[in-house]
Amino acid sequence: MAKSVRLSDELVNTASQEGRFLKRSAAGQIEYWAEIGKLVEQTGCFSLARIRGFQEGQISIDDLSPDERIATSRSLFDQIAESPNREGVINELKNSEHPYFSAKNGHIISSKNE
Repeated sequence: MAKSVRLSDELVNTASQEGRFLKRSAAGQIEYWAEIGKLVEQTGCFSLARIRGFQEGQISIDDLSPDERIATSRSLFDQIAESPNREGVINELKNSEHPYFSAKNGHIISSKNE
């Protein structure tokens, strides 16, 4: 059930600006930040700056710790699952020069191994 909370104008404006990058509403961006914060508090084993670097294409997923990969992947999978252009995103991944990972017969496989 949705609830109303008071947030500063600065936070809402920043969330709106940051959310545009990944096509999130201000509320969606704040929920995303809250989920990351929850994961940080639960694990304390990763760097948000490194996750952000990965999201911006500055850091390879191979350079992330296992906990950083989980946090990043969870967010990415949620975004793809909720995308109205899900098939388009999947096709972009398949046609990219970069490897992508998928599940097949209960195993995770890399596009490099297909």
